[in-house]
Amino acid sequence: MIKYLFVLTSSPKDFYCEQTLVAIASLRDHNPGAFVTLLTDDKTAETLTGPRAAIKEAVDELKVLTLDEKFTPMLRSRYLKTVMRNVVDGDFLYMDSDIAVVGDLSIPKEWEGGIYAVLDFHTNLSKAINRKKVLNNAKRMGFSPILNDEIFNGGVMFAADTPEARKFFETWHELWLYCVSKNFPYDMASLAETNFKFGYITQKMPGGWNCQLAYGNRFLPTAKVLHFFGSRIVDTCGHKVPESMNLFLPKILRKDFYTNLKNLPVTVNADKSISINAYYDDVILHAKEAFEYQTKKVGAAGAYIIRSYAFAKSLAWLYKKMPILVKPLALLGKILG
Repeated sequence: MIKYLFVLTSSPKDFYCEQTLVAIASLRDHNPGAFVTLLTDDKTAETLTGPRAAIKEAVDELKVLTLDEKFTPMLRSRYLKTVMRNVVDGDFLYMDSDIAVVGDLSIPKEWEGGIYAVLDFHTNLSKAINRKKVLNNAKRMGFSPILNDEIFNGGVMFAADTPEARKFFETWHELWLYCVSKNFPYDMASLAETNFKFGYITQKMPGGWNCQLAYGNRFLPTAKVLHFFGSRIVDTCGHKVPESMNLFLPKILRKDFYTNLKNLPVTVNADKSISINAYYDDVILHAKEAFEYQTKKVGAAGAYIIRSYAFAKSLAWLYKKMPILVKPLALLGKILG
């Protein structure tokens, strides 16, 4: 049996719990009967009461680890992610929470026994926009210069339950702790170094399994998981968003889509499917269509621009500082639509 694994570190002050619930809802929409595991920490688990308790009903297996109380939320999250293979039994497909599942996630038979992921930015390191940063970080940590020219995005990972995979994650965790000791708490460099130490055993998934929207427009037609990244979620600061803005800001990328969920009743049905209300259920079920609409209206080049971090950051700034300037975009969206 394959487990579909999520990691959660959250408090009532953020919206990671709600974001994870949306991701699980999308998984269940397209994969009825999926076995879902949630791995969390003791501090987070204590807060899963009231409306936040719905996420416990939505999963089939809940695992709680007691961590050092001095760990920041970021450290807790990375800790859980790097130990997940050794605290969850069985083959699993891990997914970040800033995703929407949009297709069938049945694991191909040829993946049995392996570790699989998608290349970061959907390209080799030599062509990646962050190449210098990645190599500088590796050098700073005393790590390999990534000789195979591949660095994997950790947002979606398949890991078989094998002794080798468990040792791989054990090494990843040890290297991550080393990075933490050097005031570098991020997990990508340690993942790349672990892959080097294990003879580059991580194999490539098709891009649609982790369609990184800002860079993977060509994988959208075959996408199974849309990875839109938390950095692309825009705070509209309470301003009313007209339908014409759907072109530039799909509903699932709006911060209030998650924060408003805090105050809504969530129903977990007998089959573990999740119902919120007609609006939420429709947005979650049709997440892929929202991005296909962008490509249809502005083309691949235009979609690349409006899904970029720079565009999201600029739009967030406009909503916060000069919302009047959003109106021309809304008008353009109306014209194009």
